[in-house]
Amino acid sequence: MRLRLKRREILLLTLVAVAALVWLWQPFGQDGEATTVRTRARPEAPTAPVPRIALARIDEPPADVEIGRRDLFAFGAPQRGQVAERPPTPPPAPAPSGAPATTSRIPRASPERAGLPPMNLRFIGLVGNEEGVQVAVLVTERNEVLTGRPGDLVANRYRIERIGIESVDLQDVGTGESRRVPLKGN
Repeated sequence: MRLRLKRREILLLTLVAVAALVWLWQPFGQDGEATTVRTRARPEAPTAPVPRIALARIDEPPADVEIGRRDLFAFGAPQRGQVAERPPTPPPAPAPSGAPATTSRIPRASPERAGLPPMNLRFIGLVGNEEGVQVAVLVTERNEVLTGRPGDLVANRYRIERIGIESVDLQDVGTGESRRVPLKGN
């Protein structure tokens, strides 16, 4: 079956085809290349130059620096004339007027060993078998269960020295101090 189109329909189809061709031809220039789309020019952010790394310093011997005399916020070794002296420690405060004067000194903890950090582990029990192998069960403050035998490292900080019925002895690997942790119930 052949479809017969009227003159007005043919003209309308021709106009639509021409408009489609113009629309498709528009992005291409005379030479067939795509033209650039015009946009607002963005200013380029200035790029910082890449810093040079002095790798030759690796082979140099370390600078002579007195321990405890270095400014942590200064770069490199301190210069000979720039080391600041430590301020003198203030004298102790006088005793109140009504208090009796004492000549004995109160022992104070040194600043580097002010005390052991708090223990984050609780000993909640042990498991053993017929051969005598004992495994300690410890719980962290986050309720993580840790187990270990004597000589094992738990919590990446404590080494189990001895496991008893009512306690476990832990050695702090960082300081070498030993602590006894008693058995705790709920």
